[in-house]
Amino acid sequence: MEENSFAAIIDTEIRQPLKALCDLFAEEAAMSEFAYFANLLFMLNDPEDEVQVLATVIELSKCAFIGLSYSDEALAQIDSLLARAIDVAHTMSAPAHLN
Repeated sequence: MEENSFAAIIDTEIRQPLKALCDLFAEEAAMSEFAYFANLLFMLNDPEDEVQVLATVIELSKCAFIGLSYSDEALAQIDSLLARAIDVAHTMSAPAHLN
């Protein structure tokens, strides 16, 4: 994976923070939260699949509305992850060139 490739950016900006969040939920024994975010991590199995990346970002944005409870540490990680995911999604939806 090239350092500045799309897949590398997704790995750094979304997959690694998701994995860290899953590790935190496992440590906190927050199994429902772990299952939800582990599923998001699974959705990013192929970080080069742009459609799947966007689907994951959309699913991630629902995490505040599905009735899960988060520790303060998890909330901070989720906020940071959401900000990065939104930036990635905006970049992906930007036109390739401007007239």
